[in-house]
Parts: sequence; structure tokens; C-alpha cells
Amino acid sequence: MNIALCFAVKNCEKYLTKIFQNIEYFKTLDFNIYSIFIFDNCNDNTEYLLNSYKNMNKNNVIIKKIINDASQRTVRIAKARNECLNIVYNELKDISFHIMIDSDDKGAVKWNIDTIDRYLNNFDNDDWDCISFNRTQHDPPHPAYFDIWALLYDDFKHHCFGYGPEQRKTKHVLTAMRSGLFTKLKNTKGNSTDVISAFNGFAIYKTDRFKGFYYDGLIENLKKLITDTERDESVKAFKKYFNLDVFWDDGWNLDEPIPDDQSPGQVCEHLFYHITAHKAGRKIKVSKYIIM
Repeated sequence: MNIALCFAVKNCEKYLTKIFQNIEYFKTLDFNIYSIFIFDNCNDNTEYLLNSYKNMNKNNVIIKKIINDASQRTVRIAKARNECLNIVYNELKDISFHIMIDSDDKGAVKWNIDTIDRYLNNFDNDDWDCISFNRTQHDPPHPAYFDIWALLYDDFKHHCFGYGPEQRKTKHVLTAMRSGLFTKLKNTKGNSTDVISAFNGFAIYKTDRFKGFYYDGLIENLKKLITDTERDESVKAFKKYFNLDVFWDDGWNLDEPIPDDQSPGQVCEHLFYHITAHKAGRKIKVSKYIIM
């Protein structure tokens, strides 16, 4: 079985050695592993390390440098992830699963190979097209879900940074969505729960079920997938389940302080990928199992 590991990389020098170690550990499983690295505009030793790793794995490591200078961070990430997908969908043959993995400190933590093996071999006979995971927060150690921006489920159909602005400042929305997911995982009878979108740094996709779907990091394009009625349902859900009075908007704007990783017009690139697939009948799930 052929597996493609997909990495969007920029200035990841201090994480790549650990990521390479994870890949080598992954190779102990009985799969044919391809590792795809798309990088751009690096001003550290990322390119040197990628080339060195490819020289040791000539047939199964693919690296590609792209021009990627969009002003929005999520648009740049979406382009890099889409380059990975173009290789998976169109250049490699018979890829059964592709795995999208963050290339930062999240992806550098040791991967739980047993959990990966469980899902690639479907030991639980679970019905999913995309599976992402919980993970361990290492200081202090306890289960943690960090990628709230990529998360939608049930009646929560609008991204977490799209409420406020006072809700973004207090982070009540983020806390509520995270706790709601933990409740879903706790109450599910199986080992995973249905969502609309989720990532959390590591997600496995059945390639034949996702072929043709791509990433997009612009809020204007995501808004074409989410109706105002669905946004209103999200507001009502926050009131019903968490007693939070919120209103929706498009996200950060020029009239309020913007965190370093945000900018006007952008939105988590994973949302577009997952929502388009979900609307086409693909099953997006989060596992109870820890991945890192």
C-alpha cells in the first residue's frame, strides 16, 4: 500500500531533524512511504536539510520549491498544500492514503505509530474518509486540541475567529468549541466522532475519496460555502449550549488589534478543503486516540 506524507515547509530548520526521525520510524510499518516537501522563501537551512534528506532517500522523497508571496499567510499555506495534493492526485500512482502534517513544533513531536497503523489498517472497522486526532499537551501533559480555527461540528458552522470582536479578545468561543468537542468524544459510542472540519496538526485522508478537493485560505471563498442561515445557527448554538451571546462577522479587521498570525481576508485553509468534501458526502471525523 502506498502512503504519501505531505508537508508545507517554511523556515523549519529546527524541526526537520525530528520530522525526518518520525518518517524513518513510520517506515517500520509495512507500507511504501512517499514524503513530499513543498517549500518557499526560506532564509534558514531548510533547503539544505531537505536536499540532504532526499539524497539519502532518492526514490521516495519529493521536494519542490515554489514562488509563494501572497500577503495572507493562509493563502501561502494553501498554495503549498495544494502543490502536495497535485503530486498526490496526479503524479504518484495508486496512493491509498495521504497524510497532511504540520512542519512546525507540532509535527516534530514523536508520532504514535500504533495509532497510525490502527487507522491505515482500519482495525476498528470505523467509517471515515478523513480522520484527525487528539494529542498530548506536553507541559503539563494532558489531552489537548489546539487547532480550533480548523474545527467545525454540529451546529457550529462558522469559524471560531469570526465572532466578536470582544469574543476574540476573551477567547470564550475557543474554549467553548474545544470543550464541546471533548464532550462529543467522551459521549461517542465508538472511537471517533463526526465533525464538519478538523485538523489538529495531523490528518489522514483516503485519497480516492478526496481527489479533486483543494485548499483555499480566503474568507471570501469560504463564505460561498457557509450560508448566513448556517452562521445564525452557530450563534444560536453558542447561546443554547454555552450561554454565550455572540454575533458573527468575517473575522479580524483593520479596526482592532490583529495577532501576528492573522490578517484581514484570511481564514484557516483547512476549512475550505473539509467543507467542500463534507458537502460532497465525505465523512470527516476526530479520533479519541492520541497521535502525538
